[in-house]
Amino acid sequence: MNDLNSAGPASVAPSGTKPSDRAAFAQIIALVLSLPAAIFGVVVVFSMASPQPCGGDVPKGLPVVLCWLANLPLGVLSLAVGLFARRGIPLLRRLCLYGGLAMLALPVIAQLLWNRWHCRW
Repeated sequence: MNDLNSAGPASVAPSGTKPSDRAAFAQIIALVLSLPAAIFGVVVVFSMASPQPCGGDVPKGLPVVLCWLANLPLGVLSLAVGLFARRGIPLLRRLCLYGGLAMLALPVIAQLLWNRWHCRW
């Protein structure tokens, strides 16, 4: 007889395995904020990879500067949430970590491509 009043084995999850609601919320917010900046960073990298002729009204380095301004703070935020929100959802934590590292790499790649292929202001 193995009911609630018996002293037999019971399948109860150990304490601390349930994801924290605050950590999961922070992970979701970090990913939602980081997604547009990551898309913008990828667009800038692709635009720097295809050289265009010099001249025009808009300086060619402006998208690279905007990529730095958008991706650097949000990449650090996503990386920090991934590192410090340990009690959150494990999949979201990995997405925050890898997304933060990728977002920090995008401006560097765009800058290197701009220095290699494009003329200066």
